[in-house]
Amino acid sequence: MLESEAADAASTPLDAPGAWGLAVPGGSATAMVLALLITALVVLDLRTLRALPSRRRAILAGLRVLSAVMVLLVAVQPTVRTDHLEEDEGRLAVLFDVSRSMSVRSGTSHRIDAVNELARRWAGSSVEHPPASYVFGSSLRASGLGEPLRASDDDTLLAAALDSVIDADPEIGAVVVVSDGADRGGAAIEAATSLGIRVHTVAVGADETLRDDGIAEASIDRVAFLRRPARVRVVVRRLGAAGGPIPVSLFDGERLVAEQIVEVPRDGTAEASFEVNLDRLGRALYSVSIPTPVGDAVPENDRRALLTRVVRDHLRVLHVAGQPSWDQRWLRGFLERDPTMDLISFFILRSTTDMVMADASELALIPFPTDELFNEHLGSFDVVFFQNFEYAPYAMEVYLPRIRDYVQRGGSFAMIGGPLSFSAAGYAETELQGVLPVEVLPRTTPASVATTSDRFRPEVASGMERHPLVMLGADPATSAAMWAGLSPLQGLNVVGRTRSDGSTLLVHPSHRAGSGEPLPVLSFSEPGRGRSLALMTDTTWRWGITTGGETGDASFYDRFYDRVLRWLARDEALEPVRVTTDREHYGPGARIEARGRLADARHAPLRGYDATLSIIDEQGHAVSGEVVVRPNEAGDFASALEAPTNDGGYRVRLHAVPTTAAPVGSDEILAEEPFVVESGGDELADPRARPDRLAELSEATSGMSIAAPEDAPALSVFDATRVRTLGSSTEHPLASAWSLVLLVALLGGEWILRRRWGIR
Repeated sequence: MLESEAADAASTPLDAPGAWGLAVPGGSATAMVLALLITALVVLDLRTLRALPSRRRAILAGLRVLSAVMVLLVAVQPTVRTDHLEEDEGRLAVLFDVSRSMSVRSGTSHRIDAVNELARRWAGSSVEHPPASYVFGSSLRASGLGEPLRASDDDTLLAAALDSVIDADPEIGAVVVVSDGADRGGAAIEAATSLGIRVHTVAVGADETLRDDGIAEASIDRVAFLRRPARVRVVVRRLGAAGGPIPVSLFDGERLVAEQIVEVPRDGTAEASFEVNLDRLGRALYSVSIPTPVGDAVPENDRRALLTRVVRDHLRVLHVAGQPSWDQRWLRGFLERDPTMDLISFFILRSTTDMVMADASELALIPFPTDELFNEHLGSFDVVFFQNFEYAPYAMEVYLPRIRDYVQRGGSFAMIGGPLSFSAAGYAETELQGVLPVEVLPRTTPASVATTSDRFRPEVASGMERHPLVMLGADPATSAAMWAGLSPLQGLNVVGRTRSDGSTLLVHPSHRAGSGEPLPVLSFSEPGRGRSLALMTDTTWRWGITTGGETGDASFYDRFYDRVLRWLARDEALEPVRVTTDREHYGPGARIEARGRLADARHAPLRGYDATLSIIDEQGHAVSGEVVVRPNEAGDFASALEAPTNDGGYRVRLHAVPTTAAPVGSDEILAEEPFVVESGGDELADPRARPDRLAELSEATSGMSIAAPEDAPALSVFDATRVRTLGSSTEHPLASAWSLVLLVALLGGEWILRRRWGIR
């Protein structure tokens, strides 16, 4: 009871000044239109008073104007809104900026040195209620008042820090921010005013005079296309020196690619641009630099790293079909509908052994260009489909080893069934058998054994329910229901067992292979660095036209082959193991948040399986200790690493623990993610302090603004009074009977006088 009374006594109710408004629909616009109309009517009426003596004319005119004003006010109904507030004493929090801009040197010391001196002074003073102490930059962290501070964060996110302070302690009434004001996140004023707290600021570096040449901006296309030029844009800034030329250099590693000289004015900027041709897939790392002049305050911003990912702008697919069929028609149609696809498609209507009765130049059907496709251009394709295709009639025996090598070097190959495929085509006796996921029966196998003609619905193989090629729904149960609802297929190429390096995803519901295992329908393997797929049927078109006719939804076919194509092309989203970092650019020693997922080849989460994270430099050498990560039940993991202290390009590498019996292999590199470490970066691109932003923040929140750390008063001086909103009320002063009485009195008095003086 006593505590409650004390709290009530400490609270002071008050009302904020009223805010005027209008209740009429349309607000001020409607009021303006009504005012113009009423004014026009009054002016027209005053003309009827010209014959009266001046004294009577003035009386009637005054009454008419007062009546018109009253009519307008009653019509628009002015309102007054009053906010009811309550003040009480809140807690004080101190926020110290530890972003890398606080490391800028001014004279013989750095900005952070002045902050440390102020923090020690405050820590040594005696206050009745010690404040909460925090440091902020990329995030907000608790810190003991007076502890040594180091400027190392990559960002200055003041608005997020203010939000986090209130989340941590709702009783905070005021915050003292000690910063240079270089807030890259913005929106600090909006955040502070919405939270209803006072923000007192102490500006650091306000009286500095910097001499600095630096790269203010540097950018390259985040995603670039293979063998197409990517644009590099560089903005150079000069501070504290006369204008003049500055050379800008572009490097690929240590190799100078191009150089451009730009004329930069004093305290101004100039732009340079380059184009680079990217000739290799994957990550490409470039850098730009300018010379460092004598006395440069921030040499760290004279070099910037640029990271881009090089991808194919179009997926190149080679599709070869042995004869026209419904299955060939549907697959080719699917491939042609994708605008990002470069499709080369052949289906064979004649072979080199066909007898023709005319010269080849007179035939509309050209022979199959085997040498051009498989000897000259095979390596340019991302995926190769053989659909119901027999190689022998086209003298392709000499090219099959090239296809095998293409797969083992990283290419992707898919064989689709039919009467001219698998054992009927004799692939068991070729080099392609070594990269197929299943054992093909010999060519001598009778057709009655090598194929089936029954109708069946394939089933997902046990344990493979989470693989992206068969989990086409939100979860395994939904996917199973989708597979069960499809129209049955008809006919199947019979193969032997699944090879030791292969896996089967779909099986026949009743037939068995010679080894006793369910007969494979869809299998895959990853020979060498490539991928191989075998689909032992030529009636998947029924998942489109037949299922669509029965259910009204023919989209399953497209969804299935979209997954097939993306998996063969190594879409990162379909990989079982992956690692990512929270950013691509870091400062030296910055905190790296690494997240990822661990799953086996079946995409089942690897629960309780140990892996390690480490940082690798451009030469492949480890530059950090290994951090062990253990995934959760879903296979996800998160861990923190410390960025290297030297500038350059690096990779976070995820690999298996050698002592673990891992399904994915022992001591194997599982995934990598590139990132860049640079001393400058966006945080130091503009090294100038911004005390004006701090002053605006204090003014907007009724706080104190201190121009320099040495001018800061004791902590007890800062007002921590907290203002709470108790609600608001709106009044309508003219929405009463007295307003109508007054209006009637004015109009009635004017009418009586007009009648008496002979004006109608």
